[in-house]
Amino acid sequence: MNILQDHKRTIMAGFVLTAILIGIASATGGGLSSDQLFGAVARWGHLLAGVTWIGLLYYFNFVQVPSLGGVSADTKADLFKEGSIVRRALFWFRFAAMFTVLFGLLLLMGLWKQGGAAAISTDIMIGATFGIIMWVNVAFIIWPNQKKVIGIVKASADEKAAAGKKALMASRINTLLSIPMLFFMASSAHFPIFN
Repeated sequence: MNILQDHKRTIMAGFVLTAILIGIASATGGGLSSDQLFGAVARWGHLLAGVTWIGLLYYFNFVQVPSLGGVSADTKADLFKEGSIVRRALFWFRFAAMFTVLFGLLLLMGLWKQGGAAAISTDIMIGATFGIIMWVNVAFIIWPNQKKVIGIVKASADEKAAAGKKALMASRINTLLSIPMLFFMASSAHFPIFN
């Protein structure tokens, strides 16, 4: 199948399949009203981007960083060059973080529109707060320092080592925060803890 040979085609096919299934639901009496459509797209975008973001966060922390510990400087240079797996993963990582937060903020605005502060549970606010802290770490600590580590920004060996440590600590903080963040995001809709 041609669509499975290229990741971009596979992704597009997934969107097309989703649209077909929504069309079938609408044609058979189900589907979404126009009022529900905005919230559904925001939630779907939040979930897709969030799965990508957290999946890559865990990939970096559980797979890539431990694996690179014993790798030579020459091998790291190859792994960090343009078009490498590291650069591709960081591209998807930072944009997934950004879109997760943007779609999440749209969801919060929708909740606010439905019922003000009363519509926004403590559980969702805990999850959202941790998610925003995590995004700040990505945008202002991890990515600026990773640009030095992978050679996008010129840096000496000592500067690269220091930048790597800063990025790693922010990434580990994000890993720590992701666990309660995911719990409270899920609990807000399925098993509220605080409300």
